[in-house]
Amino acid sequence: MLAAQSVKQWLKIGEAARLLGVTETTLRNWDRAGRLQARRHPVNGYRLYSMTQIRDLLDARDAEPAVSAGDEDDRIDLPPGHWDLRVALDPKHRPQIWDLPASTVRRDWRKYPQEAYVIRRDGCAYRRLTPGEIAALQSLPPECVEHEGLTNRERIAAVGDAVPPPLAAAVGTALRDVVSDLPTATVEICAGVGGMARGMHSAGFDHLATVDRDEPAVTLLRSSGVLPAALVHLADVRTFDFSPFEGRLGLLCGGPPCQPWSQSGHRRGTDDERDLMSWIPDLLGRLSPDAFIFENVPGLLIAGNRSYLENLVTRLRRPADGLRYGVAVARLNAADFGVPQTRRRVFFVGLRDRPASMAHQVFDAVADRRTHRGPGDYSGPVAPWRTVGDAIGDLADPGGWRRWPM
Repeated sequence: MLAAQSVKQWLKIGEAARLLGVTETTLRNWDRAGRLQARRHPVNGYRLYSMTQIRDLLDARDAEPAVSAGDEDDRIDLPPGHWDLRVALDPKHRPQIWDLPASTVRRDWRKYPQEAYVIRRDGCAYRRLTPGEIAALQSLPPECVEHEGLTNRERIAAVGDAVPPPLAAAVGTALRDVVSDLPTATVEICAGVGGMARGMHSAGFDHLATVDRDEPAVTLLRSSGVLPAALVHLADVRTFDFSPFEGRLGLLCGGPPCQPWSQSGHRRGTDDERDLMSWIPDLLGRLSPDAFIFENVPGLLIAGNRSYLENLVTRLRRPADGLRYGVAVARLNAADFGVPQTRRRVFFVGLRDRPASMAHQVFDAVADRRTHRGPGDYSGPVAPWRTVGDAIGDLADPGGWRRWPM
């Protein structure tokens, strides 16, 4: 029996599958065939895989040619991969797995290499995801990133920052459920390609304007038909003229840049010129909306950012003399709302002249709107998290497959 104290030397089946670039089903088949046998956890009976055996398997694969002359594997007609296995499994290169949700789609997926690759379901080949497929992983229509005037890199970067519409819709609908008399007039800052705008529109909100300074994102939103192009403004929110909206808004919302608090942005926080979160209370003080919703990365919640977060929430509660908001903060996972990626984000909800307990009720209502559940979660909906294959399996295959070095 596997000793409990040695568990750290072993990987769960999902971790082992991702490291090896295969599906969990493949690992179970390997276990039955004796190729890579698992042991069982002494308490819960889960399969555990030895890191030593996995390293040996990786070394053996590196030492073998990708395809032998007489191999009947269907990889034989494919061009060789870009990297050897060890490079390919680096976290910044590692492809997405067909039968798992994607990792968090990021702006950096525009770079080469990044995680914007997918392994074919049979585990034999991989290719780069198209901008339309990446949009699908954000639960956006693939055609929303089609624009002849933009490069693939520009389109991927723009869609990487989007708030998935199902997640935005869940928060927006929950807000209207709790505050039934909330006016629907909305201004959105840092709107990007319109992921939050789509979600808020489906929740019944009416945009008076969106503002973003990223030109490719604004170009895509203007051409999408989600909003009249005249309402989509290309501008820096810190210099934009918001005076026409003062005292008129039911909702102020947006996804201020997350790079100051994200790992990929080196977590420079307030030392980063992109930090707009600390400027948000000033805008609230000017516009005094009935409610606000803001989205950011979970890096805001780490211990090192505690003082910043506490100061921010204090300022959100009292952004100006005589203006008070009840504020609640919660971390949500887009996968729980049908988005085919494990995108965890922090949401701030504030309600003017209402208690914080009512803002917390909004997140209770959001939890009630969950549609999917993750592995090991038996308290939520029946449907499991959606996968990469669920999102892109019915789209036209663009080709470009290469041999996966296994």
